[in-house]
Amino acid sequence: MENINQRIENLENSFKQLNVEQIRTTETLNAVLTELQSLKASLQKDAASPQTEVPFVRRSTSFVPPAKKQVPTATNSFRKDQLENLIGSNIINKIGILVTVVGVFIGAKYAIEKELISATTRIILGYSVAAVLCLLAYRLKAKYIDYSAVLMSGSISIIYFITYIAHSFYHLFPQPVAFGLMLFTTAFVVSMSIWYNRKIIALLGQVGAYAIPFLLSTGNENLPLLYGYLSIINIGLLFLSFKRDWKLIYEFAFGFSWFIFAFSFLNAKNLATGFSSNIIFLLVNFIIFYTAFLVNKIFKKELYALTEISILLINAVAFFLLGYYLINNAFDNEHYLTLFTLGNALIHLVIGERIKWLKLADESVTLFILGLGLTFFTVSIPIHFEGNTITVLWAIEAVFLCYTGLTKKREAYLILSIALLFLTLGSLLIDWKQDYATDTTISIATKSFLNANFLSSLFVCICFGVISSLSIKHSIDKQGLVKSVLTVAVPLAFILLTYGCIVQEIDLAWTVYMINHASEALNSFKLLSLQGFSIGYLSFWLWLNWQYFKEKHLATILAIVGLYALFIAVIGGLPEIGILRDLYIKNKSVNIISMLGIRYGYFMLIAALVLGIASNLKTFLASANITKLIALVFNSTLLVLLCNEFIHWMDIGGYSKQYKLGLSIIFAVYALALIITGIRKKLKHIRMGGIILFGITLCKVLFYDLSSLPTISKTVVLIVLGVIMLIASFLYNKFKDSIFGNEAETIVDKS
Repeated sequence: MENINQRIENLENSFKQLNVEQIRTTETLNAVLTELQSLKASLQKDAASPQTEVPFVRRSTSFVPPAKKQVPTATNSFRKDQLENLIGSNIINKIGILVTVVGVFIGAKYAIEKELISATTRIILGYSVAAVLCLLAYRLKAKYIDYSAVLMSGSISIIYFITYIAHSFYHLFPQPVAFGLMLFTTAFVVSMSIWYNRKIIALLGQVGAYAIPFLLSTGNENLPLLYGYLSIINIGLLFLSFKRDWKLIYEFAFGFSWFIFAFSFLNAKNLATGFSSNIIFLLVNFIIFYTAFLVNKIFKKELYALTEISILLINAVAFFLLGYYLINNAFDNEHYLTLFTLGNALIHLVIGERIKWLKLADESVTLFILGLGLTFFTVSIPIHFEGNTITVLWAIEAVFLCYTGLTKKREAYLILSIALLFLTLGSLLIDWKQDYATDTTISIATKSFLNANFLSSLFVCICFGVISSLSIKHSIDKQGLVKSVLTVAVPLAFILLTYGCIVQEIDLAWTVYMINHASEALNSFKLLSLQGFSIGYLSFWLWLNWQYFKEKHLATILAIVGLYALFIAVIGGLPEIGILRDLYIKNKSVNIISMLGIRYGYFMLIAALVLGIASNLKTFLASANITKLIALVFNSTLLVLLCNEFIHWMDIGGYSKQYKLGLSIIFAVYALALIITGIRKKLKHIRMGGIILFGITLCKVLFYDLSSLPTISKTVVLIVLGVIMLIASFLYNKFKDSIFGNEAETIVDKS
């Protein structure tokens, strides 16, 4: 019956408003028609034609307007009426009730200070004013519902203030009585807000309810009583929020509650004494907000906005942080923290799976809740474990999330997987810094490739490889950052991490060996083994990409890294081989067979690297400039190796310091070979390379070689160099037709 009466009142109010609007619209239309009639009359008078009479619009007559044009003066008048109505019927009454409440509060305060009347009388008068406003609001509700709601709000505010004054100033009420009165007031607020269907009353009551703990604070609160009170308030207000779909009520309750919990926890002197009640009420309020959030959306079948998802996230994080703080201050055992974190994860995982199975909410919320569960599970790992175990568990979880995201086409899982990969990568680098960066962790008993550090690092590398393989196998349709990370960054990280894992173990093996053995050659062997593995590892990936992967971007990256590795191998590796040669010549401390095996094995690795770079560049980045680059890299490397080989055997044979005469002749012969090859293959860049090398050789001879050579050596060098250059010139003249064509022949004849 109450709902029917309320509906009748609402319809009557709507009818009155529509009637007023109809009257104003009719007046506007009459003004328009009057002006239209005047304009037509003037036109008809000029044309000397009979005047057509336009019917005048009556208020009770329904009609279709003859024209869409509106008179500006009428519109401005209508807007002025709206503004006047807003100020007169809405703003003024709110200001008035605010002034009234402030006046009552100031009057009560003045009466207290001047002691004009007794304390009991002052309180009775205050409650009387509130009762008068409440009664007046009740009587006016039928005809003036908005005005009545404002009066009711003022009455409630006065009740809150008077109760506060009676308890704080006069001590007329003990704390339990004041607490009960304000709790009753809050319940009254909820009922009135539902009856009036006005959000302003609920908000006012909400502010007053959450202000109670601060208004009645004595500095020595009973925290369980406080938390119980908050729980009751939250249940009532969240019921109101669900009943009337007032999201603002829910958001205020959420913010106030967690603020009070955080404030009381941080200022509590001893949390351990009331641990049970504290954790229980913390859990209760977490469940209240969690349930209110989910139930509200599930029943109303609404999609979740970003703001609401954020509230759900903050609710979970606030509960976890406050619970973690509470447990950490109450217990010294870290296992309780682990169990608490896993409990958080279990709550979200169970709820998420239940919602998913029953299809109660939209998919984004289900994935978000499951993601929260996985996040808390991830957080529990570093809380309980240490060192390599954290890295391994995060890597396993990343593989699981990536597999689920790729097979189920869930981008949210892929994003979580990428986030975990970053955590795994950071944890792995920290492990490496602790295990390999200093010699203090290395002992004679350490076994390379058979220690926990290497095995855990290798397992993490395998996880990165599995994710790379899954990303290639299950193609991602949507272009974006997620696809780029999984298909480009993760495979590249797998290559680099595997390389770093093995290189550090090779270095560890040599370090352990050098602790027990002392030799001048060990440093060179160590450096050559590291460089040799680097070259071989890079060559292996170049070959895989050339034969199987066929990825252009990977080919570009590997080629750039390969050129850098080749440069390091030439300027870093070859001098180390020279050191081994010098040690052999000096004291025969190095076996000639092992020295030669290292030397030519190193040469073979360099050859494999050059072949891998050339194959990838030709296949995936073919162009004229790339062809010239390949020729430059190949010929430069070959020339350096030939010169190094010449010096090597000259030193072993006892002819040291052959950096002048011998190298100049090798340069000249190689330049001639380039020119011959360029002529035969009709490759201009090869011929030009030979000519440039001739120029370099000539400069070397004139400015470096001749300065210290004896006369006979100078004569030999110059004659040999001159003969080689004459041969090159002869070949150019002999094959100029095939090199330059008929056009070149014609130009020469004319000259």
